[in-house]
Amino acid sequence: MHSVVPRNVLSNWSGFVFGAVVSFFLSPFIVHHLGNVGYGVWSLVTSLTGYLGLLDLGVRGAVTRYVARFHTQNSREGVRQVVSSALFIFLCASTLAVLASFAVALFGVTHFQVPPEYRRVSQGVLVIAGMNVAVSLVSGVFGGVVAGLQRFDIANAIEIASTGLRSLLIVLCLRTGYGLTTLALLQFGFSVFSGIANATMAFRLCPWLAVNLRHADKERLRLIFSFSAYAFLLQLSVYLVYYTDSLVIGIYLPVSAVTFFAIAGNLMNYARAPIASISIILTPLASSIEAREDAEHLKDVSLLAARYCTAVMLPIAVTFLVRGQSFIGLWMGREYASLSSEVLSVLTLAWMFSAGNQALSGIMMGISRHKMLVPVALAEASLNLVLSIVLVKRIGVVGVAWGTALPSLAVHAMFWPIYVRNVLKISVSRYIYSTWVQNAIAGVPFLLGSYLVERFWPAPNLSTYFAQVVTVLPLSLITAWFFVLDKSDRRKFRQKLIRRAGA
Repeated sequence: MHSVVPRNVLSNWSGFVFGAVVSFFLSPFIVHHLGNVGYGVWSLVTSLTGYLGLLDLGVRGAVTRYVARFHTQNSREGVRQVVSSALFIFLCASTLAVLASFAVALFGVTHFQVPPEYRRVSQGVLVIAGMNVAVSLVSGVFGGVVAGLQRFDIANAIEIASTGLRSLLIVLCLRTGYGLTTLALLQFGFSVFSGIANATMAFRLCPWLAVNLRHADKERLRLIFSFSAYAFLLQLSVYLVYYTDSLVIGIYLPVSAVTFFAIAGNLMNYARAPIASISIILTPLASSIEAREDAEHLKDVSLLAARYCTAVMLPIAVTFLVRGQSFIGLWMGREYASLSSEVLSVLTLAWMFSAGNQALSGIMMGISRHKMLVPVALAEASLNLVLSIVLVKRIGVVGVAWGTALPSLAVHAMFWPIYVRNVLKISVSRYIYSTWVQNAIAGVPFLLGSYLVERFWPAPNLSTYFAQVVTVLPLSLITAWFFVLDKSDRRKFRQKLIRRAGA
């Protein structure tokens, strides 16, 4: 792969590990300080305002793509015009985000089963969250520039600093007795911090970059929307999948039930992050490869990305399936273990087939071949909503999980291999074998090892649990060496080890 990929993957994973460790300790702290109802309200507000993120309209992805493309072609004027046009769009979208948050706060809260004593607070939090979205949209222009230049190390450094400081203040404030409103204000304050940091770094990386709203001409706006319109529809489908679940539960079940789903949902979000950290760097990389018209290189990168992302996912998925209940019990408390782990298992089944395709979605975005994904993604989201509503009435929270998992399984196991064949000219059999079969073979020893540990040596505490996972993990690494890595990559790794040993 391209020389910048290892640096970007390493920095993204560093950001992921830091965020995951912080969230690991912070999540139970927040749940226990806010209580089931308070945390359920927070999750519900997050889902409601999450839809305001749709005002991104796919424009940040367009900024990343076209900055990468124009920068590769040494077109500084093209970069300036794209950034200026995107800023104009986001200033308009930010205004709508603030207005929409006021409207939802006034008229939307009453439609959910929020206790009366939480309604006024939830309305205030909604407004603050809307302002948070507005700041994040404007910040996204400059974050897109940093990503388009493939400097994910800088973006992650900003995110790590913001996450660390924000988390520290959250702990201090909740311990002092502050609640949901303070939590929302902290989120808003650090969005401002991240926005200023991203803008500063964008101008340092491109000293010649000049932002002028008069450069937002019709030609560049059409260029952006020709890409972002379809990216927006894909984003809409993702929001329907990931944010609608909590809303469905909040409408048909007591708001405290959202907490049980959110625990499993948060674990899935943490687990998807390593894959997302690879997918996001593939968009500007694919744009650069496309600009050089190197189709064979793109094909090789795509196969490797799908296979390696699945390999990264597999140990996590196996751990969730085999040992998820004991982990949640040790992490959040026994009262959450049974129901949340059942939700986690259902969601994990679908994720096992989607991880590799998640990586390829970044490539499809980078080469503007994401348009045909739109009707399929919207169909998945619509079916997800219908099934969740039907099944929540029959089997509760777990029914919502099945409503999410079944459409995802159908799309990722059946549609994606055919789409990859049509776009990248990779045969279905080759893609299935490379992405799923090789990894399934490699995952068997880790599966057996995890089962035996869970069956005969159940962990009494979290430190023992993690020690057990680390002890069994080499089984996955050893088999991945032989069944997942190709010969050239094994040779490169051996050469690096020899050089380092010699040094």
